[in-house]
Amino acid sequence: MANTLVTRTALALASCALATFAQGAYAQSSVTLFGTVDAGLVYSTNQQTTQADGRTDGHSNWQLGGGNLVPSRWGLTGSEDIGGGTTVNFTLENSIFTQNGALLQGGTLFNRNAWVGVANANYGTLTLGRQYDPFSDNMGAYASSNNWATLYGSHFGDVDNLNEAFNFNNSIKYVSPSFGGLTVGGLFSLGGVAGNFSENRGWSLAANYTHGPLSLSAGYLQLRNPLQAALGGESGYIGDFSCSNADASYCELQNAQKIDIYGAGGSYAIDTVTIALSYTHTRLSQSLYFASTAQPQGADISFDIAELNTTWQFSPALQFGFAYIFNDARPDQGSSTRIHQINLGAVYNLSKRTALYAVAIGQKSSGAGLGVDAAGGGTQNLAQIPNLVNSDTDKQLAIVAGIRHNF
Repeated sequence: MANTLVTRTALALASCALATFAQGAYAQSSVTLFGTVDAGLVYSTNQQTTQADGRTDGHSNWQLGGGNLVPSRWGLTGSEDIGGGTTVNFTLENSIFTQNGALLQGGTLFNRNAWVGVANANYGTLTLGRQYDPFSDNMGAYASSNNWATLYGSHFGDVDNLNEAFNFNNSIKYVSPSFGGLTVGGLFSLGGVAGNFSENRGWSLAANYTHGPLSLSAGYLQLRNPLQAALGGESGYIGDFSCSNADASYCELQNAQKIDIYGAGGSYAIDTVTIALSYTHTRLSQSLYFASTAQPQGADISFDIAELNTTWQFSPALQFGFAYIFNDARPDQGSSTRIHQINLGAVYNLSKRTALYAVAIGQKSSGAGLGVDAAGGGTQNLAQIPNLVNSDTDKQLAIVAGIRHNF
């Protein structure tokens, strides 16, 4: 009797052990804490200030900037293998200001990513939550600002979202597996407004082809009410076109009824040199920047932006970069403004996780001008290096140097 009881107990324990082993064989899971801390000095010329009598003038400025080469951030990412080649994945990620530790968007804990989904090598990846769209993911790879030129080297106001100034709430995203180097992706963002399905709605489509040293991308995105739907509203938006700085001249430009962006780009690597080209067309519908008593709904404006970006991997640790960016901004009821920008920089890797960088950015605005002349009431050319207060003239220069550490 005792022997029989011992035998049954041993068999039960063995069965439990086998079941646990079998489950562990495919239900592997992991959670990783990751992030970047980036900080540096920023010198800029001609930052506009407003005097007590309403006049403006320009002064140079020294600032401590954070998230320059790469956004300062921290996050959690995890994966669980549920068998059959399928994994369940999630990412929670937030940006911070290195200079003071504040959240990038007050009140939003995970402003960069907050999504969960499933992935399979044969069927692709499906994710749900707050996330970036496939058009911006693909096209951003060709922008110097996402590689070596820092956020100050991005396109004017990041109006084409290649630096992903905004992402999509309430979104469903699908990215296909690779078919001979070709992947396609799409995203749909639900507006979440009862009785008005189109309010705050957004969507994006994109394709990317990679073969050896060649990469090509093209796509489109649309978002209704971008200021409210993605940028945090009047109080939460702190980007180039926000009203948070009393001296900023481009306040309300991105407060539009709708934004449409399409573009194409590519890169080719020749030994240690990579050349990238990109073109985007952005249209802001009924931007309140142009609102007036006679036209309270605002007016439309289009931006055509092209960038040539060249990088040279001088050694395994040292990289040099040069980029030229041309922007043609054209209000429907106004004349063209042409913005020329040059980025020049270097990145030196101290280790696999730590790098030093130094970048110079110069910008010149010409044509009709988009800046509002507070004294005369007309328009004027006011250069604005991205993420800095606009210049008081048609020229501006910035020099950035700092350190970036990944963990």
